[in-house]
Amino acid sequence: MAFEVQLTTGLIIYLHSIKYVRNLRNFGRLSYVSKRMRYAVIYVDADDKETVIKKLQSLNYVKQVVPSKLNELVKEVQGKDPTALDRKFDEDFED
Repeated sequence: MAFEVQLTTGLIIYLHSIKYVRNLRNFGRLSYVSKRMRYAVIYVDADDKETVIKKLQSLNYVKQVVPSKLNELVKEVQGKDPTALDRKFDEDFED
């Protein structure tokens, strides 16, 4: 029995009313809810992302569904050298 890691994607869901947040648990793992700004963040499997977005957009209490760009940012940052900017900064001040 091997453990496999499933890729997940974050979805930011803007709501008309915060009282429907409990219903979002049916679509994925509810991670964060902002009562003041009326949005929620859920994580769904990357394979099911498109179907979940279509289902959520059809609900009358959902204003907008935006996929999170966090996975793309992590891939972009992983390939960069963290000390490269420090070295360039030091070169600018050398005499």
